[in-house]
Amino acid sequence: MTIWHQRWSNQQIGFHRSVVNDLLEKHWPTLNAQQGGNVLVPLCGKSVDMHWLAQRGHDVIGVELVMQAVEAFFEEAGSPPTIESVDQFKRLNSGPNTIICGDFFSLPASLATCTSWYDRAALVALPSSVRAAYVEQIRTLCQPGSVGLMITFSYPQEQMQGPPFSLPNEEVEQLFSSGFDIELLEQLELEDEKDRGLSNVSSSVYKLTRR
Repeated sequence: MTIWHQRWSNQQIGFHRSVVNDLLEKHWPTLNAQQGGNVLVPLCGKSVDMHWLAQRGHDVIGVELVMQAVEAFFEEAGSPPTIESVDQFKRLNSGPNTIICGDFFSLPASLATCTSWYDRAALVALPSSVRAAYVEQIRTLCQPGSVGLMITFSYPQEQMQGPPFSLPNEEVEQLFSSGFDIELLEQLELEDEKDRGLSNVSSSVYKLTRR
């Protein structure tokens, strides 16, 4: 059982938000993502942001390791999904929302090719040792010209044991510069997060365009 299975089993899901992310609402329209195209949401949990994206005319493809989270997404939406097995994955679908349950890093492009993608808390959930593999998988699943919206957090890593882990802007540049055009849309200080005992916390919003 992974740490994420344990967290969902114990309902230690402080990373989940019951309302749509305000930075998604603010910045997604500026991406001019292909209408009707597939939006990839890696490590999606039961995020209500997927409903928001679907309501804007996109077909949403979430990817999540923990089946409990996937089932909760459809149950809380009141939308019983169809379920099919594809190799080692389970694919659940209801209307414009599809979630593939399984290992994101093993997902073939045949199951999740996309024209845009959204990352609110995926890359920051991963330790630095696997971040390059995450970026390579995004590159594999996204067609050239695909646009992504990514929201990150940065704080003194020695002050808190992640996840979420700190992802400074310099590391974003290192990870994405070889395959993506990078545009920093907004950076803001998160005063509320200092309650965790952190001296400073910032959040950055990026537009990432696949070359």
